[in-house]
Amino acid sequence: MSHKLTDGGQVMHVGTLSRVEGEGAMHIEYSGGRATKVELRIYEPPRFYEAFLRGRAWTEPPDITARICGICPVAYQMSSCGAIEDACGVTVPEAIGLMRRLLYCGEWIESHALHIFLLHAPDFLGYDGAIEMAADQAMRCTSSCCTPRISSATTGRSRWPRTTRRWSSAGCG
Repeated sequence: MSHKLTDGGQVMHVGTLSRVEGEGAMHIEYSGGRATKVELRIYEPPRFYEAFLRGRAWTEPPDITARICGICPVAYQMSSCGAIEDACGVTVPEAIGLMRRLLYCGEWIESHALHIFLLHAPDFLGYDGAIEMAADQAMRCTSSCCTPRISSATTGRSRWPRTTRRWSSAGCG
């Protein structure tokens, strides 16, 4: 939506941004061909998970809260674990804390990869979405260079063949 300001400038307001974690909106005021004010609003609407947790066993919140967000379940899972530990007066050993940190780092890498390749890449490459981008790439990969070749290999310790996929290094067009 766009409208004029009293000083002659204009406002552009995008009420809903897609491809962001949570909900997003953008408000831009510009005058004389230059942006004078830009506001990016990313917010999380209430999800009322607290009501789902009432009356549940203390072992259930990590599994329930992990479903709050499909992109970052570990953050909610670890927060609920921390709340349970605080309520019970538990201090976790350093090794557990380090393992949790490693899990967080793995989620951080996964979240960024998801954003780059599924949420942002379609916009940067001119596609409507990740599905359209993948369909276009699948159409380009009909040549033999992208056809997986199945080979069998045996390991020194096993008598069973191990099937592996080998992709040509030629790449797609």
